[in-house]
Amino acid sequence: MLSIQRGRRPGAYSFEVDIKQCGRTKQWSTALELFNDASRSRSTVTPGCYIAIVNACGKGKQWQRALALLSEMWEAKWEPNVISYSAGASACAKGEQWQRALALFREMSEAMLEPNVISYSAGISACAKGEQWQRALALLSEMSEAKLEPDVISYSAGISACAKGEKWQQALALLSEMWDAKLELNVISWSAGISACAKGEQWQRALALLSEMWEANLEPEVISCSAGLDACEKGGQWRMALVLLSEMSEAIVQPNVISYGAGISACEKCEQWQVALVLFRTMCEANLWPDVISTALGSARARGANSGSKR
Repeated sequence: MLSIQRGRRPGAYSFEVDIKQCGRTKQWSTALELFNDASRSRSTVTPGCYIAIVNACGKGKQWQRALALLSEMWEAKWEPNVISYSAGASACAKGEQWQRALALFREMSEAMLEPNVISYSAGISACAKGEQWQRALALLSEMSEAKLEPDVISYSAGISACAKGEKWQQALALLSEMWDAKLELNVISWSAGISACAKGEQWQRALALLSEMWEANLEPEVISCSAGLDACEKGGQWRMALVLLSEMSEAIVQPNVISYGAGISACEKCEQWQVALVLFRTMCEANLWPDVISTALGSARARGANSGSKR
């Protein structure tokens, strides 16, 4: 737990530093207490303190508090700038409030402030969470027009937006742009691309991306592997699903509910009910008990029973 000696460090800078530290550790309530302490002395409440608390609330998914504090900052006659607007937009993005995030983004332009890469990334991320893939791509296009180079965060958010919109071609196009720009893809970028291919029922492309990710020496994570399993499930590739589950174990990546669910569903689709039961038992041994898997298993059992009765 964060330890802060408020009585020893009452200055504006120290309050700002402590609030930022709370934000990094997602202790938004502690950050708010510190901000309230600072508010008791008008001289210690600076724009930096406001921006730090807005960011802390955003990371804690307290977007309402973040916007209220942003409004309070402006009422205190502090001049809004790109950093404060970006902090508010980022808080809205994390709270899945894409309309509010874009409203702040447009307000920034109306105030004759030029959005930076962080501002655009916050807007694109908000669009991704709101499943607004067209708006996300429009913002990426605006970045180029503004002579700003999208970074990994900007592109990853755009790819995520395409994945949620089931636009796998656009997702792959963005991945290609990242490679052309010599950007180093991270796990989020790869996973979003794999997910986009899975939702587009492009299981071969999804597994190819997963393979490329491993060849890039990135540590496999359950989110990317689960996206690959989802692709196998949608493509009815139960054998490939089993291979991937086995590879996860070899790479010491613990499959989760979603991973097993995709594997069981893939087996169920191909009427491999016995294999589905084995996966179900393995899942139970790992203390995972999701209702959705039970439903899939029940369907698999029913298919197996019907198959056996016909023999």
